[in-house]
Amino acid sequence: MAPLRTTKSKAKPIFRNLVIAGLGDLNNRPDGSGQWTDANIARWVALRDGVFVRPGVGVVSFDEDGAEDGKDGGKGGKNSGGGGGGGGGNKGGNGGIGEDVTHVVCSKEEFRRMGRLVQEVLKRKSIEIVTLDWLEDSMIGHKRLPTDRYSHRRALERERQKERMRQRYEKGIEKGVKEINPNLYHLYRDDTFFQYEVTITREDEELGIPGERYVLSLWESNNSSPHMYWFVAKFYKKKGDSQPKIHRPSIAPGMLSREFALFEPFFQLKTGIPWMQRLIKVGTMPKNYFQYQPPTGGKPVGYVPPEFVPAESPEPAIQPAISTTAEAEPDTTENRTIIPVTPGLLHVSPTTITEDGTKGPVHAHEVIVPKPPMITPAASPRNDDDNDATVPADTPQEQQHLDHEEAGLSSDEQYNKPMDPVLPLTPD
Repeated sequence: MAPLRTTKSKAKPIFRNLVIAGLGDLNNRPDGSGQWTDANIARWVALRDGVFVRPGVGVVSFDEDGAEDGKDGGKGGKNSGGGGGGGGGNKGGNGGIGEDVTHVVCSKEEFRRMGRLVQEVLKRKSIEIVTLDWLEDSMIGHKRLPTDRYSHRRALERERQKERMRQRYEKGIEKGVKEINPNLYHLYRDDTFFQYEVTITREDEELGIPGERYVLSLWESNNSSPHMYWFVAKFYKKKGDSQPKIHRPSIAPGMLSREFALFEPFFQLKTGIPWMQRLIKVGTMPKNYFQYQPPTGGKPVGYVPPEFVPAESPEPAIQPAISTTAEAEPDTTENRTIIPVTPGLLHVSPTTITEDGTKGPVHAHEVIVPKPPMITPAASPRNDDDNDATVPADTPQEQQHLDHEEAGLSSDEQYNKPMDPVLPLTPD
């Protein structure tokens, strides 16, 4: 590795506001360069506006020539966590990690040893504990790099995850000898999203049956194509039994049709009910048979032929309340006009409002339209009682009305007589 910059000139302040603590022997590098001393690290970090400390020692100082001054009590007050030469301590005193430490650069050997300080850092989620490579790569790249790929904490989590996976696979292989390896198979769901893990129970105090239980399951392989299937039945002798007896008819997985042909007769043998009739025959068998309860609450129940689907009981119709005290309104049409209903036309309103403001029924063969009020000459402001002269009309409709009055037509005759079409006005 090329020597890092050690001149007095300032580098890019990539470590500004950072307090970096060192744990373990950081100078024990595979390249054997021997330049990762505490003094050099402190100088390189300081050139980039950071502070390098050692727990129990304080801020590591350096001279202009690169010689390490050792302990620096004058600068160790806040950052040191106490320690040798002194300065005031904080909660990180007595050789602990200071409160203002943001990063801990730890050697791999020290991290594997899991000493007291490493465990203290792991408990404090706000502190990043990284390898020396993070410090080196950040200084070479002239920018502070993310810590994910350099984090000891994440490396430890990955190792623990690998260990959990290893134990899981070992248990799966052991379980697969008698039952099913859950790492290679999952419970089968049909097209209705019904999961084939069926529980049937039998309990009869008179016969001395303390709560026997079978769990029948169909398993599907995790590989995409072709899927393989396996039928397994687990028998629990009593409630709370944690060591079931395993019944697996096939010595190897096979096609769905073969394993389903093993599932159906086993269900019928124990319950006395064919699998396809499980819904309509619920609770019809005596207690010496195992009982099956279908899923409730809208959960999938699996495929059932239409002829074996239980009929739902119809809800009683709600009868409208009929008043026995109020008199029925007479169905008269003297104030209403009846218009024949044309087949195919949509008539929206089921009731109509008569001229006096009350509602009346509409029969299936008629639509009732309220009669509009007529304008009489007496209501016209142009009518002058002292003058018998005819007042000219402003509109053709008003002129036609006046003509009808002169002809002696009644109001009903005026209303029922069709009006002349109104021609559009044309400019002179």
